Amino acid sequence: MEGIEQLDTIISFRDGGSGIARELQRASSRSQNGRSERGLHSAFRDISTWCDQFSLPKTISDIAKQLYKRADEEKLLRGKPLEAVIAACIFIACRQAHVPRTFREICNLTHVQKKMLGQCYKALEQAFNLSPGASTTHTASSPSTGPENLLVRYCNHLDLPPNVQAICSDIIIAARKHGIADGRSPVSIAGGAIYFTCHLLGKVKSVRDISAVAGVSEGTIKLVYRLYYAEKEKLVKQEWIDEGKAKLERLPFDSTK
Repeated sequence: MEGIEQLDTIISFRDGGSGIARELQRASSRSQNGRSERGLHSAFRDISTWCDQFSLPKTISDIAKQLYKRADEEKLLRGKPLEAVIAACIFIACRQAHVPRTFREICNLTHVQKKMLGQCYKALEQAFNLSPGASTTHTASSPSTGPENLLVRYCNHLDLPPNVQAICSDIIIAARKHGIADGRSPVSIAGGAIYFTCHLLGKVKSVRDISAVAGVSEGTIKLVYRLYYAEKEKLVKQEWIDEGKAKLERLPFDSTK
């Protein structure tokens, strides 16, 4: 994989008048200018660029390139847009390396439509015999993209103190135990739980800020918040209230605040 990007072949012009150099030059030119190889070079550059923009480690980039090379050689996604194939490879690479990234985040990065990304992913999932479960809406079965894992990145982007993340994680676990907000995507649950926890602890962040970080609509965040608010007594530990960390009266009845 590295050789494709970094190594070059240079043919000497000195051949003692035998003409061999000229033939080697032609052969080298045909090889280097082959349509398939040019496409592979271009795809590898895009994968590296997108992974760099997303601050993904080189391991992810290497895995995505291997996946793309295999898909290209086996003609698995003939006719699909190059960007969609690359996006699917990056998504799968993130899963395999246990680096949580959601469909929405990959779509925002690559500007590939969610439906097209899903089609490419499903095709590669079947071809590569990947474990099922990472769909566009139900990703809770994948531990790497569960709402608790998404909290780390979201809370960091929102500049929230560590205790917010810890309590928010406990609230999500309690909500799952009681079946609150079941069926919602991990991204929606994470966004709504952060909004709920921030109000509960007096570390208020606007729904707009959370929406921008999580990549989910403000209405979806408010919906999850309302579900949590209706069952707040089941989610908030008494010890948090006794220690003065949490106050139920801080939670607005109207989630638009």
